[in-house]
Amino acid sequence: MKLKQLLSLSAFISSIAIFSQSYKIIYDFKWKTEEHSKDYNSELTVLLKNEDKSYFESLAKFKYDSIKTNLVNQGSRSFPAPKQQWKLQTLISKDLKSQTTITEENFFDKVYLTTYRCKPIWKIQQEKSRLFNYNVQRAETDFGGRKWIAWFTNEIPISDGPYKFFGLPGLILKIADSEENFIFEIKGLTKEQNNIEGRNAYTAKVNFTPKQWETFWSKYQKDPSMIFANLNSPNATFTYVYYGQNVDSKEAKDSYNKTEKEKINIFKIPIELEFCE
Repeated sequence: MKLKQLLSLSAFISSIAIFSQSYKIIYDFKWKTEEHSKDYNSELTVLLKNEDKSYFESLAKFKYDSIKTNLVNQGSRSFPAPKQQWKLQTLISKDLKSQTTITEENFFDKVYLTTYRCKPIWKIQQEKSRLFNYNVQRAETDFGGRKWIAWFTNEIPISDGPYKFFGLPGLILKIADSEENFIFEIKGLTKEQNNIEGRNAYTAKVNFTPKQWETFWSKYQKDPSMIFANLNSPNATFTYVYYGQNVDSKEAKDSYNKTEKEKINIFKIPIELEFCE
């Protein structure tokens, strides 16, 4: 009886330890669509921190990925259409042990994964301040062809932050590029564990190097429907369609191009001007 109690207590303590290292952090992400504009687009985003890994994506996409994961865990292979659309299409995962970053893009029937080994190189400044009721310190980095200014706090010992930013001795509460075209600000933090591992359970995956992604993305922005090429082979047992139209048809290609270019144009000014490896 005592052994069972000890085992139960040990399992309970272990679960607390795992849970205590898991966070959900909400950031308000604001960005400009036009250079020198005073107007911003905005969207709530989320950083999920579990052990040595983290995920960053739109909050709306996170909610949908959570639904998909729950359905996968229940044995389902079909998913409802999302109730809410999101603007930031990219999911970014970080492995803090290996210091690698993976971007994830879903286009039609596939998910495209690109692994990066580059990381922000920080210069921690002496300047300190108070932000969101935390003591913060300024840090700077040149990343993706832009200069970024971050405010981090060592009162929250998480070496992570929004987007591809990590590596400071504390959580990044706010970060913006020097021209303030892009601004990430924390809005909330809770200790909780979340699982979105099943989001791509039944989706074909394409792995890219950074250079391969750069080539693909350059072509995709001009002609998104290029990914329809060769989907329908003569010996196929089924036909790929886009909203009921054969993907080889002009109607399907025009419709897909229109939808995708609208998403692309939300970020006319790219977050990164240069791709690293």
